[in-house]
Amino acid sequence: MKQWTRRAMALVAASAFAALGVAPGTVNAQETVAIQPGVSIESGGGYCTLNWIYDGEGALAGSVYGGTAAHCVESVGERISLATGSLGDPIQEFGTVAYIDDNLDYAFIEIDPALHDAVDPAMKGHPAIPTGVSTTETANVGDTMQFSGNGVGFHLLTLTQEERTGILHSNDGTQHYVIGAVSPGDSGGPVADVTDGNKAFGIVNTVGVGINGLPYAGEGGVSLEGMFADAAEAGFTVALRTV
Repeated sequence: MKQWTRRAMALVAASAFAALGVAPGTVNAQETVAIQPGVSIESGGGYCTLNWIYDGEGALAGSVYGGTAAHCVESVGERISLATGSLGDPIQEFGTVAYIDDNLDYAFIEIDPALHDAVDPAMKGHPAIPTGVSTTETANVGDTMQFSGNGVGFHLLTLTQEERTGILHSNDGTQHYVIGAVSPGDSGGPVADVTDGNKAFGIVNTVGVGINGLPYAGEGGVSLEGMFADAAEAGFTVALRTV
């Protein structure tokens, strides 16, 4: 899912607004926004979602990171802002892109030390998530998966931002596919396995559709199990911060 600019996203949003029967602009910006999984972020005029909170280990100890998709950012050193939501406005800069992996489509944003007190590891709308990391040994096809993000159309209401669920369709430990509702703007956001004890499972990278007996739509992305291993091989060692 490519990074979406305001103009491109507006075309999608027009249909989404009509389908939901909600007028654009009905959601007000929060005066104070915690830096947590599921919040909207903006970079270069495009909108995505922040996934999990990570603590640096080894040489990175003391640093705190938020994750997103690689296609949501441009380059290491880029400044990233919190946003009022997809198609909304930047609120404030909160961090700097520290690492990008275009192959698996993930990136880490180092959160400014002055804002560490604003960090909340809980998935937005779900204070009991994450309790740990879901792996191929603990997750199973058919598990209930939880989203929290700012996909265009879904970003209009708190309910549709935070209460979408899906069903795990496949997972090889590096890539997964979930049958469920996501849209542009959800990119980079968190995916949790509720069945597997409210654990962090992966991040949103793509929106896909297909036919397997019946038409279906869903989300594909990198699984945390594979992401951690891949980043560690490159010397970028981080650990999930849990609730």
